[in-house]
Amino acid sequence: MIAYSNIPETNLDIPLADGKKIHSIVRGELNGDAPIVIMMHGRPGNGNELLQYLGARYFYECGITTLRLSMYDYGENYRSIFDCTLDTHISDFEDVVRYVRALGSRQIFALGHSYGGMTILGSDTRLDGAVLWDPAHGLAWNNSEFDSADYPEKVIGDFIIGVGGNGYVYPSKQKTYDEALGDTTHWAAGKDYPTKYILASAGPLAAYAKRYYEVATAPKELVEIADAHHQFEDNDEVVEQLLHETAAFVTHYSQSSL
Repeated sequence: MIAYSNIPETNLDIPLADGKKIHSIVRGELNGDAPIVIMMHGRPGNGNELLQYLGARYFYECGITTLRLSMYDYGENYRSIFDCTLDTHISDFEDVVRYVRALGSRQIFALGHSYGGMTILGSDTRLDGAVLWDPAHGLAWNNSEFDSADYPEKVIGDFIIGVGGNGYVYPSKQKTYDEALGDTTHWAAGKDYPTKYILASAGPLAAYAKRYYEVATAPKELVEIADAHHQFEDNDEVVEQLLHETAAFVTHYSQSSL
């Protein structure tokens, strides 16, 4: 087990092209020699949810700086989840990469869970590598995987309400947008950087995410975590494997590019 150090975190507002800003949390130094991982949560989510927080602590102990994004947040000039589509996330992600690169960062990796993984795959921005945690796929909406036993939903007016677990809410217009995406498999093809797909074998999205891996350009890696569901919060062993596999990938490709 890793004994975590008590390293201060820094809150950073990153300006976006349209005048909005995105809240991020830095652990480490953005202008240092350590590889930087830009961490993106799923929808809905935030930079302080369990996997994001634990991941940042774990990765720091492995010599990796992290920048955790909250794609929407409270307060003035932050985005609301009700205003965001996948295109919004992709544009904001690319703004963040440009911002970090302008600071002189030598190695920039991206990590995306669920909708965050889909965002990274939908972007053409240059990276040193990316890890996709059970990334979402356009066909999952067409085949109602997001209205399954794992994600029971109800339509109430103009909103989709997730009625399982802790629940969630998002505009029905976003679901319409997502259903129109169709087969997004080709988004993984032609990337000029290494990718790693870590899939939750017991969840509803693993079969779709595997399609990304099949068309992805080498170098690429695939790991399926047995008994893991989409949130990867099943037990300590699942979380440990998820974080270990991620850190090993970043460490390997950051060392090989020095």
